[in-house]
Amino acid sequence: MKKSLWLLAIGGFLLLTAVSVPAQAQFYLGARGGLSNENASTSQIHFDRNSAFLYGAQVGVKFLGFAVEGQYFHANHTLLSGDLPAGAEQKLDYDYFGVNAKLGIPLAIIYPYITGGYGWYSVDLPGLFKDSTGAINVGAGAEVTLGKIGIFGELRYTDFSISFDNTDWDFGGVDLHFGLNIHF
Repeated sequence: MKKSLWLLAIGGFLLLTAVSVPAQAQFYLGARGGLSNENASTSQIHFDRNSAFLYGAQVGVKFLGFAVEGQYFHANHTLLSGDLPAGAEQKLDYDYFGVNAKLGIPLAIIYPYITGGYGWYSVDLPGLFKDSTGAINVGAGAEVTLGKIGIFGELRYTDFSISFDNTDWDFGGVDLHFGLNIHF
């Protein structure tokens, strides 16, 4: 009898905990913009490039200090110098599609956090190659929330490489993201 009472008490506690989770979880949608500062180099060539505007979107769920979000963003870079192979354009298109986790301190209005994630980085050097690879990224940021609207800023570091035609191409750098989330 005593064992059954304990099992009933533990089951009731777990049920109450499970029922209260959706009330505390927040679903959100958002848009992002910023500056992409990707490097592009091989062992023979290092390109100077301009910083480019990045744009994209995210969808996520936040529970207390932990959040998980799916993200997409795109940037178009112009390669300013470097010895490009014949037929290649002075352009670098860069896409990210992945999942990032955030761990932070949920204060009354501000949510400072660290972030890390994994996703697919797609690189297109027109006239030369287009390829994708999976890689991780890390960063830090903060979101200020007033009501259902959140405004965030984030610095993110990425480093990955793609092999093409027996040449390893290294990409990566620090990106600055900012944007708007609508919490439901």
